[in-house]
Amino acid sequence: MAMTALMTLELDELQDITFQLPETDLKQRYRITDLESLNWALRKLAALDTKQLDARELAAKEKARIQEWLDRETQAIDESRQFFMMLIEEYAREQRSRDPKWKASTPYGKVSFRKQQPKWEYDEKKALETIESAGLEKFVRVKKELDKVALKGTVEVLKDGRVIDPESGAVIEGVNVVPQPEALKVEVCSE
Repeated sequence: MAMTALMTLELDELQDITFQLPETDLKQRYRITDLESLNWALRKLAALDTKQLDARELAAKEKARIQEWLDRETQAIDESRQFFMMLIEEYAREQRSRDPKWKASTPYGKVSFRKQQPKWEYDEKKALETIESAGLEKFVRVKKELDKVALKGTVEVLKDGRVIDPESGAVIEGVNVVPQPEALKVEVCSE
């Protein structure tokens, strides 16, 4: 959302207020005492929100532009790296076919071969079905976690915040309910 002339005026007024008075004077001089002063404060919030939104939009556009540039640069570099890696691999494999223990070292790097562990590929669903049907539960891990929804819907909360199971009367350790004060909700209307 673009800043309107009215919002710019609101922010200019706010800058004048903020920079001219010490913080203690600011708190004493500006108080919301009626609907008009509340409206004044909400106008200031609306103008600040718009300014923040404009700054975020500009930053997002700049980030996107920079990311596009980085992607182009990275792609060109990656293509060049792939070309040189291909040349090195061709040479290294040729040398390796002549000498199984071949490796090379230069001032700019080393080239060698390294054995790798086999790669395991899983079809989780099919593997679980097979393991369970064969009775191989030792290969299945069961994750335990608290069912908070069921807990909240079933237990009783005592005045001190402790939680008890109404059926057994057992106090459930590790769960405490902390009352929260009302939260202020301010909705600023954008123009």
